[in-house]
Amino acid sequence: MTAPALPDFDELALRLVQLRRREEELVRRIERERERHLTFGSEFALRTLEALRGELEPLRAEITEIEAELRPVLRRPEQE
Repeated sequence: MTAPALPDFDELALRLVQLRRREEELVRRIERERERHLTFGSEFALRTLEALRGELEPLRAEITEIEAELRPVLRRPEQE
């Protein structure tokens, strides 16, 4: 009986960093588009804002999933 393969933690950590940077960028863009929509009230700004918000949720879900996979590795031993 073989043990299940462990995930590549370095690869997961790198992906997590990339996703967090992308999340920060998306949040900034969402804020700009929200301000643009409030200022001009155009359909284009609203569609762009909705599209960006649509990208953010799956990205955050992937971040949560990777953090869950990395949690055992990041756990520190209890100090006595």
